[in-house]
Amino acid sequence: MKVGVAFGVSELANPKSFEKKASEFLTALAGDFDVVGGFMLSSKADFREAKEELNFNEADAIILYPLTGGTEGFLKEFFVFRRPTVIFGDPFNNSLAAGIEIREFLRERLVPSTLVKDMNELKAALLAYEDSLETLEPFLRARLGLIGRVSPWLVNEKFELPYTRISLKKFYEYYDKVSDEDGWKVVEEIFERASEVKEPGKDALAKAGRIYLAIKEILRDYRLDGFTIGCFDLIGKLNATPCLALAMFNAEGIPAGCEGELNSLLGMYIVRKYFDKPAFMGNVADFGENYIILAHCTAPLLWRYRLRSHFESGIGVGVDVEFPKEKASLFKVRGRRAVVAGVDVVGNEHLENRCRTQVKLRIEDASEFLDGTLGNHHLLAYVDSEELADLLSELGFEVMLY
Repeated sequence: MKVGVAFGVSELANPKSFEKKASEFLTALAGDFDVVGGFMLSSKADFREAKEELNFNEADAIILYPLTGGTEGFLKEFFVFRRPTVIFGDPFNNSLAAGIEIREFLRERLVPSTLVKDMNELKAALLAYEDSLETLEPFLRARLGLIGRVSPWLVNEKFELPYTRISLKKFYEYYDKVSDEDGWKVVEEIFERASEVKEPGKDALAKAGRIYLAIKEILRDYRLDGFTIGCFDLIGKLNATPCLALAMFNAEGIPAGCEGELNSLLGMYIVRKYFDKPAFMGNVADFGENYIILAHCTAPLLWRYRLRSHFESGIGVGVDVEFPKEKASLFKVRGRRAVVAGVDVVGNEHLENRCRTQVKLRIEDASEFLDGTLGNHHLLAYVDSEELADLLSELGFEVMLY
């Protein structure tokens, strides 16, 4: 097991006073692990130099040893590598106090983190991470992208995991390279398979196809595993929406979220990567004693569907998808917290004053679930709720299972 090591010493302390302790620590560790690094850091500048010298992404795990207090501000920077991390603290020089602070910083960013205070505990923690790497790796290595911006009404959106930002200016460069003819070709079969096409004409469908092809090139060039897009900002510029493109990507196995919401994208990615299932991202449109209705203008194109306009704007191409009646999970992640509930999909509605896809879910005590949830957008996926909750816990989320 390859382990990257870094020590932290406050700028107020003398690093030479800790060289013997650090050397003995490395020697003890090297008997069981392939140790790399061993840097003594006292500032963010030192961290940047260490980052240039050694690629900690190649380590299976990282050990951070704050030899003194006052080291939190630069040792926390190791979160960018998203490697399982063990923080070693000792009873002297405020080492443990700094370790606790660093551990919580990492956990808030969903980096698996453990605090230990002796060598036996350290070795056990590393071996435990080694055993779980097969599960953790797809999550920690995810490459997620945001095209445009997070929609301003998502007032609870907070996302501190690394992601790739692609400006709308860059998106439009890709879009302008795609012809209407190529856009139409990529959606022509979708048009023919639809049970009904109500509002969209060929021009709107061609634009939807151009959006799909532009994003497809972005995914390839930026090597993304999934993306979300600030979709409403496209309306004024293109007189179009990406709803159909997102529906196509989610049917193809690529997690695709709307409104620029990264937390929902992360949840969609988890379900796809670990269960090979798509997730429907929807608004809570209504609820009663034992039901919730989710609605949105995009959904995976896997079942019977109609092509409509986008609800709020009345333009572009939205989808009205018929979800099968089966058991499923309703869930939401935000930060390091998650809520999960087992539900039954019991029907679909088609009211004109809601987003186009409308799914009715049976859930025990809907008001209790909504009182404890973490914001509006929720994800619906045909996976077992207990299995999903267990997985989210293993990935570092604090889960409430209803």
